[in-house]
Amino acid sequence: MDLGEMTLELATPLVGKTFEVALPDGAKTTMTLEEALPFEVHQRRRRTAAPEPPRKRTPFSLYFTAPLPVLAQGMYTLSCEDVTLNGLFLVPIGADAEVAEYEAIFS
Repeated sequence: MDLGEMTLELATPLVGKTFEVALPDGAKTTMTLEEALPFEVHQRRRRTAAPEPPRKRTPFSLYFTAPLPVLAQGMYTLSCEDVTLNGLFLVPIGADAEVAEYEAIFS
C-alpha cells in the first residue's frame, strides 16, 4: 500500500493484524497493530502568511506492539497477508516487561 494514500479509514480494518517486520540486519520480528486513532495537530505559532492549504487526509496515528528488545526509531517494512507497509517510520514510545510500543504518525 502506498503510505501517501493511507487514511484512518483504510487503517482501521488492519487493527488486530500481526505484521512481519524486516530488520536492517536481515532478521525478522512481528508487530501487532493495536490501535488506529485520530491525531490532533497543534499549531505551534501563529502564521501571518497565506492560509495553510487544505490537508489531503485527516491526521492519524497507528500504535503497534512488538516483542522486546525495543527497536531503534526508523523506517521499517511491515507485511501481513492483506497489505505491505513499505518504509513506515516507527518511533518507540514505551515498553514494559513484555512488549515495546511504537507509533507511526500520518499527517
